Amino acid sequence: MIVAVIPVKELTRGKQRLQPLLTAAERHLLSRTMLEDVLSVVAICPLLDRVLVITSDAEAAAYARQYGAGVIKEVRQLRQSQSVDAAATICGQMGAEGMLTLPLDVPRVTLNDLTRIVEKGTSSPGIVLVPSRDELGTNAVLARPSGAIPFRFGYDSFRAHRREAEARGLPCEVCDLPNLALDIDEIDDLRCFLQQPGQTRTHDLLRRLEIDGRLDVAKDA
Repeated sequence: MIVAVIPVKELTRGKQRLQPLLTAAERHLLSRTMLEDVLSVVAICPLLDRVLVITSDAEAAAYARQYGAGVIKEVRQLRQSQSVDAAATICGQMGAEGMLTLPLDVPRVTLNDLTRIVEKGTSSPGIVLVPSRDELGTNAVLARPSGAIPFRFGYDSFRAHRREAEARGLPCEVCDLPNLALDIDEIDDLRCFLQQPGQTRTHDLLRRLEIDGRLDVAKDA
């Protein structure tokens, strides 16, 4: 059994680095919309047996249930790494063979992306890492078993995760996936996202908000 885990902090607190471009209400809407995009793909992946959202946010939990995902309730997400470590323990208790974790801010993710990660991660124990586009962050991890390594999200997490695998003598595969490499965290990420064609809910939202025009203004300022 492979379980997908999506950690979600309070949707109203997300994407603070987009404050110069988006209002608080718009950042909230963006976080919610990206979560829907990710859930809609993960929920129908035939290689994933269960989907869990770990969150303290009631709205995020409601969206998770809408897409057939289970919910692990937190009091508050202090750190992404801590949340994923907690989810890994629960997955182990469920008898999961492995756990795939990915964030909510990769709305371009596709079924093919998820399939490539799972098919690449055949070693047990073993790790598959999907780096961010700057190759500093980690935008997805498949761990077999779920607690194979402690999780190290944050700055330079890609190398940190590789070091954790190496320290334990675990096979560590790297899966470069452009759709997953682009997480929306900074203003430049929005620019890169909109430069690529797509039919996601997030694309539609950004077009409705006329973000292209705002980015042009920000660039010229």
